Amino acid sequence: METLQVKCPDCDAVLIVDRKSGKVLEVRRPIVENPSGDRFEDAHQRVLGSKDRAEQKFEEAKAKQKTRMSELDKLFKARAEELKDQPIERPDGLFDRD
Repeated sequence: METLQVKCPDCDAVLIVDRKSGKVLEVRRPIVENPSGDRFEDAHQRVLGSKDRAEQKFEEAKAKQKTRMSELDKLFKARAEELKDQPIERPDGLFDRD
């Protein structure tokens, strides 16, 4: 089977086309934004970049959790301050009932 490779100037995808029928057999989209032409090198660059993206997302989630915990701590302290002067009502024990 003879094929022809055509590169799209707009999206940089490579179309593999059958010469006889004109059917598109395969579409190879670029793995990274600026492809080097070597798909293995592009895949390697994407893997290296994914580690950085994962670390960035982790740090964002950690900062968000820290902010959330400080907000909850403030709410807890405010409510504890409100209830500070109120007497403590102890519930009846199981054996205190008649």
